[in-house]
Amino acid sequence: MRATGLLDTAAEESFDRLTGLARRLLGTPFAFLTVVDDERSFWKSRLGIAEGGPRQNTLQESFCQYVVDRGEPLVLSDVRTDERTRHNPSIGSMGVVAWAGFPVRTPDDQVMGTLCVVDTEVHVWSEDDVRILEDLAAVASREVALRAAVVRADDALQVARQERERARFFARIGELLTAGLELDAVWAAIAHLAVPALGDYTHIHTVGRGGVLVPAVTLHRDPALQGRLDTAVRSVDRHAGSGDGPGQVALTGRSQIVRSLSAQPELTPERRLVVEQTGGDSSITVPLRARGELIAVLTVVRLLGATPYDAEDLVLVEAIADRAALALDNALAHARQRTVSLHLQQALLPEALPQPDSLQLAARYRPAGPSQLVGGDWYDAYVDGSGTTNLVIGDVAGHDVRAAATMGRLRTMVRMAGHDGSNGPAAVLRLVDDAVHTMDRQVFATALVAQVGHADPGRPARTHRVRWASAGHPPPVLLTAGGEVRSLTGAPGLPLGVGHDRDRPEHDVVLPASGTLLLFTDGLIERRDRDLDAGLAALTSALRDAAGLSLDELCDHLLARLLPPDGAADDVALIAVRAHPQDRPDRTAGG
Repeated sequence: MRATGLLDTAAEESFDRLTGLARRLLGTPFAFLTVVDDERSFWKSRLGIAEGGPRQNTLQESFCQYVVDRGEPLVLSDVRTDERTRHNPSIGSMGVVAWAGFPVRTPDDQVMGTLCVVDTEVHVWSEDDVRILEDLAAVASREVALRAAVVRADDALQVARQERERARFFARIGELLTAGLELDAVWAAIAHLAVPALGDYTHIHTVGRGGVLVPAVTLHRDPALQGRLDTAVRSVDRHAGSGDGPGQVALTGRSQIVRSLSAQPELTPERRLVVEQTGGDSSITVPLRARGELIAVLTVVRLLGATPYDAEDLVLVEAIADRAALALDNALAHARQRTVSLHLQQALLPEALPQPDSLQLAARYRPAGPSQLVGGDWYDAYVDGSGTTNLVIGDVAGHDVRAAATMGRLRTMVRMAGHDGSNGPAAVLRLVDDAVHTMDRQVFATALVAQVGHADPGRPARTHRVRWASAGHPPPVLLTAGGEVRSLTGAPGLPLGVGHDRDRPEHDVVLPASGTLLLFTDGLIERRDRDLDAGLAALTSALRDAAGLSLDELCDHLLARLLPPDGAADDVALIAVRAHPQDRPDRTAGG
């Protein structure tokens, strides 16, 4: 107990915060953090005791003795009714009626005292009260572990230096919570916390099927040696149970300190080569968990000649693992939801586009960047019962599985409303809107339907009439063979799910031979670093430059030109139709 450096010392803010939280959250007049030796119970923190009051009591008066003796928590609503405590002198001297305390432990798992709360009235402790007190006692144990590490420092200067470094380190651990939702970013954040603060290099292995360990990230404090480290780590096949370090921790789920890697007799030739190539000699490996499951192991290594790792260092490395759990939970949940919604989204998009004799169709779908969830952007194309080619583009509000599912339902509704060819685009949107208002959830979506009719006998061959209507969606863009670009203006009408008692206006445009009509979702032109007008101007410029490209090349060109290389902030869908040139022979009448 004396080695903790807490006996007979003044109150400290770090411990008073814990007892203050316990006192406030559990609603008691007293809260204590005690250190118990063979003579007394010393109150390191004593909220509720008047300034200048006692700092300790005897073991006979202490309720902490019951926790220290048994190593288990004690939670009593009325100490006067329990055989163990009903004769305790503090019932009379301090008015103790209700008492609840959890063990506070040293780094080697010895019970050194308690975090406890005291009430002078009968107090029925709820399950939440007990959990809160248990969590705060665990935090107190961690604080004690850090304190013990400081006490064992060589001299006062070293102690002060360690305190400052640890304070900075724990402040930096908060960075894990802002690492983002991409798993690779979380791995990188963990590695940069560990190196150089805790070691000369680090590597993280994920635990795959069959216990295979797969390197996720490596980091050396010396950039010149990064390549050597990466090659060395990836050259060794590891699995759960293989030797010390990552394999052993992956098997047992318990942290491990290896004071001298080079002295390990069971090292395989491959692993010994890694040690020799990297110069590592002392390591700490800890499990990384998410949602209670071990998903990876973190190894931090010091080079030969450095002070070997000990239990104090283990506390710090495990602190990274503790905080990483929440960041990993968030990243894995995001990855799972993104994967499900992406698969659903792609499954609901058409497998193939119709290719009428007189028209060529092409489409693209690009999900949002990895840090974003997939939304409800979609496209569709079909030939209806009258032989008219229908193009559909839409965007459901939201970025999750529900948005993707709603997208699939809307796509089906549009097809059902337009399949026989008797309804124009505005009527199709009206029928869909009527159906939307019968759905079991509120829907907000934009959509545009364009119907490309047969060549008009009164116009030159290979010209087509396009009728289109919009439910709040960005207008189409027309590109001629000569490179002229025109955004088709016209009232867009209300989005789906907003006003189903109103018709959307219809618009007509002629699609000339070799002309291209482009339908797209707003992710193609909207970005955080530019406004909508700038986005439309960029699209116009990109289309002019693509005038001589094939339709597929044009679609790829637009995505490459307009989307950021690290992924868009929103999904993008586009569909394009091009009238074949005049000199291309028809294979069917009226094509």
